Amino acid sequence: MEKIKDLIGRLGVKLFPSLPERKRQRITVQIIVGISLALVCMTGMGIFRYKAVKQLEKYQAIADAYAQLDTILEEGREKAQQEAKEELQEMISEMEADAERYQQEYEAEMREKGLEAYDWDALCSENEDIKGWLCIPDTLINFPVVGTDDNAFYLSHDFTGDKSSAGCPFMDKDTQVWDFNRVIYGHNMGTGSDAMFSTLLKYEQEDYFKENQTIYFTDAYGSANAYQVMAVVKYDISDLDEWDFRTRNHEDMESYNAWMEQLQGRALYYAEPDHAPTSIITLATCDRRVHGKNGRFLIIAGR
Repeated sequence: MEKIKDLIGRLGVKLFPSLPERKRQRITVQIIVGISLALVCMTGMGIFRYKAVKQLEKYQAIADAYAQLDTILEEGREKAQQEAKEELQEMISEMEADAERYQQEYEAEMREKGLEAYDWDALCSENEDIKGWLCIPDTLINFPVVGTDDNAFYLSHDFTGDKSSAGCPFMDKDTQVWDFNRVIYGHNMGTGSDAMFSTLLKYEQEDYFKENQTIYFTDAYGSANAYQVMAVVKYDISDLDEWDFRTRNHEDMESYNAWMEQLQGRALYYAEPDHAPTSIITLATCDRRVHGKNGRFLIIAGR
């Protein structure tokens, strides 16, 4: 402590030789304190500046890292997008190749069966109600088949939806593709007519029945399935309670066998199928010759 006082005294004599000693010491102390505070402040500012610079350097490093990360991510996104685009293009090419192969196989299958290859895209575009195509080779039965929840509409409208007394062959309303028995209705336009289902009445000739044993039905976008004609039935719709030809499915084998026995018993002609059918197509048209307005002429074919 004495050394500090001695230092202050000698410094005061040099700086303020003319002032009284006490005043000289007080001013000198004030100057030393002021200089010390200034040095402390300058040191503090230097430290703060140093820390601030370091912090800024860290921020800049972080910003650079984020910028680099954005670049990497952008490059990754572009690469991923390009890869996804290439994969999608490859999938489309494979689908197109599959579609072309399917079309060729479909056309070959139809040619082998003596049928035409149907343009389902065009048919569906023309009428979304289409269900399939019905064809009996070497006959005039070769029509698109439609289906809605209204059996009355296609009695008086053709395939294009225009008014027509001949109508268009249609499936019984609400029929599903998996139903055991699918009924297709078509008009009998009268004696001498070849329109719609009129020519089905030729099946009452036994020779015609034996010679035209195959019916093809092709579901939309599906394969052409061959059905073997089993029975020709002249039916009275007042008998629906006894035997309903429209029965779509059977609860059990007992019901199935009973229905098939009734079919055989009512048939004008019956050909025993090669095996018990798991799917049936029933073609139905009006026939007033026996049962008047209640009369129906049925062709039942199974596969």
